[in-house]
Amino acid sequence: MSPTANATEWVYFSRFQTHPLLYIGVAITSLLIVYQLYLWPYIFSPLRNVPGPPLGHPLFGQSPTIINSESGIPQREWAKKYGPIVRVVGPFGFERLFFLRPDPLHKVLVKDWLGYPRPSFLRKILGLVTGYGLLTVTGEDHKQMRKAMNPAFSIPNLTAQTYMYYDPIYGLVQLIASELDAQKQPKGGKVIPVYEWMSKVTLDIICETAFGYRTDSIHNPHNELAEAYESLVNLQSGPNIAKMILAMSIPGLSTLMLSDLGHRYRNIFRLTKFTSDIATLLGAMHTIKRISREMLSQKMRASSDSGIAEGDSELHGKKDIMSILVRARTSEIEGQYKMSDEAMMDQVLTFLGAGHETTASGLAWTLWLLAQDQYSQDKLRHEIRPVFAQNDRPDYKTLKDLKWLDCVIMESLRVMPPVPITVRKAEKTDYIEGILVPKGTLLWIPIRVVNTWKEIWGEDSEEFRPKRWLDLPKEYHPSLSLLSFIAGPHACIGKTMAIVEMKAVLAALIANFRFEPAYEGQKAHPAAAITMKPTDGMPLRVRKASQP
Repeated sequence: MSPTANATEWVYFSRFQTHPLLYIGVAITSLLIVYQLYLWPYIFSPLRNVPGPPLGHPLFGQSPTIINSESGIPQREWAKKYGPIVRVVGPFGFERLFFLRPDPLHKVLVKDWLGYPRPSFLRKILGLVTGYGLLTVTGEDHKQMRKAMNPAFSIPNLTAQTYMYYDPIYGLVQLIASELDAQKQPKGGKVIPVYEWMSKVTLDIICETAFGYRTDSIHNPHNELAEAYESLVNLQSGPNIAKMILAMSIPGLSTLMLSDLGHRYRNIFRLTKFTSDIATLLGAMHTIKRISREMLSQKMRASSDSGIAEGDSELHGKKDIMSILVRARTSEIEGQYKMSDEAMMDQVLTFLGAGHETTASGLAWTLWLLAQDQYSQDKLRHEIRPVFAQNDRPDYKTLKDLKWLDCVIMESLRVMPPVPITVRKAEKTDYIEGILVPKGTLLWIPIRVVNTWKEIWGEDSEEFRPKRWLDLPKEYHPSLSLLSFIAGPHACIGKTMAIVEMKAVLAALIANFRFEPAYEGQKAHPAAAITMKPTDGMPLRVRKASQP
């Protein structure tokens, strides 16, 4: 290139550099950044006077603290310091609020629930893993879907279902007993990865009770479905959740990731360390969807082949949940809600995703708490052994009537809720507990904080003390002081099923085994993720329980 051409280009570049519009653009951009990061949250925001922690990181606010901490703990510490209404500045100056008193929680979760839906990023993340079923839909779709599903979770149906829990449960009991017998010194017990086994047994139970489908992942270490869910669970961490929120904010990316094209080219994400886990996620979800589709197809074929008359309560005499939902799908009653093929598929994913991992986490933490509290464990064993001596497969009513078992389960769910926090978004500007909340504000529902708030539960609120359920505090609110299953129209439809399942598994295990810490000074390691699973697999020492 000639010197003249170079000189000409330099002139044009110099003019561009000194063009007034460039300076104006830079100035406006800088002003907007300063406004959003500093001026808005501290000078102009209507929430500026709400108590809360300082800004934190100049760009990301308090998000690094939350991502790198145990789930719910930062919020609990802020509540202790600033009170029952707390404002937190998140990334790019955007604010979050959380409330602890029953009245604002009732407004957000129950009274005005349509005005405070899950934010789109959370629905996309949940939808990616659990399908766009009952967990993610809202409004009229949610009402109709829940109405169609309610019969499957009725007490009569759950009562008839309980017997289906025990084949997987006793498969696990026999496996643990065999491993203990194989030890050179059986009395010394063996350290086992409790969370792994709880995940397998709850997966087998949900597949049996929801679909009439036998997975037997307990005896099959390479079960495809179990391995796929194990891959998903291992991806749960604060940093990975942050990556997913960022990814879900890119228009169209969630749809692409869920497509066959996304699965086919998933290894593109392995090109960088930052995105490599997305490839694992897509591979696991492809496997889960394929198997889910097979289970649903089998159920639909059974319905078609049987020619069941409308109004029958069973499908080939089966009590599994999908047999009941298939009736809603094949219903010919005019005006009755009918689930589409896609909606049915989403329910399969929802049952699998939400129906086994949360229960597995709840069981793992219950065993951890009992390992730390041998008195409560012995008292539970003393209560359940006479029952199991008469019938080692107690029914729904028998499990329900065991008082100390109920105390242990409820206290575990209170102290270590499987889902420690969730989020809602204000769809309109509104007043909550006298505070003007702008449209678009994110509202944390700090489940773990509410569950252990000393204003309700007393000075020992963070301690595992099952006895408190025999004499609940007068401040206790039946639906808003324990949020482990949320409240209102979006409350967990499978709450009763999950509690009965936990009782059946826990009772059988405690009747046969003693659980102790794996080593002296063992500490809990909950994940900072959507579900509060143990990051170390929850190793505990297991011994055969001595006979009374």
